[in-house]
Amino acid sequence: MTIPASYPLELGSGSTPHNLIILLLTNGGGVVCSGAGDEGGTDMHADVRSSLVAQFSIGAVEEVQAWIRQDDGHPFIELHLQRHEASAESSPTRTAIRIPATLLSDLKRLVQRVEEHLVAQGLSDEFQTLEQMRSERGPLFAHPSEAEFAGILDFYKIRWQYEPKTFPIQWDEQGRVLESFTPDFYLPDQDLYIELTTQKQRLVTKKNRKIRLLRNLYPELNIKIFYGRDVERLRQKYGGSKAQKSPGNLLTS
Repeated sequence: MTIPASYPLELGSGSTPHNLIILLLTNGGGVVCSGAGDEGGTDMHADVRSSLVAQFSIGAVEEVQAWIRQDDGHPFIELHLQRHEASAESSPTRTAIRIPATLLSDLKRLVQRVEEHLVAQGLSDEFQTLEQMRSERGPLFAHPSEAEFAGILDFYKIRWQYEPKTFPIQWDEQGRVLESFTPDFYLPDQDLYIELTTQKQRLVTKKNRKIRLLRNLYPELNIKIFYGRDVERLRQKYGGSKAQKSPGNLLTS
């Protein structure tokens, strides 16, 4: 399989914003389409389901809507800018951006970069400096085991980045991303990606399939998987008051 030249996307690293600023609508960020949208989850395609999950007004006749759409078994995030005409008889018009849900990590990083730029330019209502934002917010981990692992890395002064890059692993015929994989950590000094897996077996099997695809498509990547038993071993050997003075074979065992 040929990997599209524009991937993998790399938009930044570090903390994740707790709110989705949908400024994406002004410049795009995925597959862009324009025109009237459907209201009830129907489409020209046979296997399409849509759900409106959030919305807010940005003016008297405009609102932003976030939809989740499943198309042929693949979920997409759609961001709609909907304009209501002054005449009640006029149908609303929409401009939509469709982003594969598997690229949610990239979307979060994009929004984070927007927020960092606003802070750096003195345009934020919440933070005065980037240092304040990073100090008060910190990374928003998806699972407590990730926060615990980050604490172990910090204790041994091992530099890390949280979910810094997403790797597409499946595309449709037009080259649009259908599946991707985002490792939990990247250790720049070791050039090593780390993935923690503490999920149920059904989800572990699904993740293992993605990791096999990742390794086939990106053989140059150095990635290590920590399963539930490995995470528990790390907790017992390196966590809390039991922490050793040296990390030893923390990253190689």
